[in-house]
Amino acid sequence: TSSGINAEWPLRPGDYLKSLGVKRAAEVKRDAEIGVANSAAISGSKTAEAERERMESKYACDALIAENKRSYELKQAEFSQEVNMKKAEAELAYELQAAKEQQSIKDEKMQIEVVERRKQIDIEEQEVLKKKKVPTATLR
Repeated sequence: TSSGINAEWPLRPGDYLKSLGVKRAAEVKRDAEIGVANSAAISGSKTAEAERERMESKYACDALIAENKRSYELKQAEFSQEVNMKKAEAELAYELQAAKEQQSIKDEKMQIEVVERRKQIDIEEQEVLKKKKVPTATLR
């Protein structure tokens, strides 16, 4: 080894092939690690894209739910308003009918009073006529 030549020199026949295999194994290992890193990056990118699409779908569904809820509440309010209007109309119709009946009763009472007054007048007229006839009959 004093001559500067490597002590392992000359190589034995299997050592060269073994040396090539170690180098190739390191290359394959390096390529595999690069492939794993690339796959992880692609997978992460696809995962992020899938997450973004999921969130877009969720927001679209949430917006649709909110719109349908607002539409439902609006229709419910319109229905309640219509029901209240119909109730008010029914109450007014009832009150109007009651007022008509009260007026009809008043009209009937007035007619009765008119008839009673006419009869009273007739009776008074008959009494006046009777009184007129009585003095003339007693004078003869």
